[in-house]
Amino acid sequence: MLYTLGNLSMIALMRTSGFSLAISLSSVAQLIAINAIAVLVFDERLGWHQAVGVVLGIASVTLMVIG
Repeated sequence: MLYTLGNLSMIALMRTSGFSLAISLSSVAQLIAINAIAVLVFDERLGWHQAVGVVLGIASVTLMVIG
């Protein structure tokens, strides 16, 4: 289900912002969604390496959208 929603949102993004930005946004959105499910549903804990990775992913896409 999440994979399908991600692909549908990626198609809409490709039309508006281009292929490279759409791929990046889609992959970071899936990263956030998967981690949210793992933490909320399965009581997983993010280590500091994983938390830094999520933050860097968000920061990189934010910089791409701004720039």
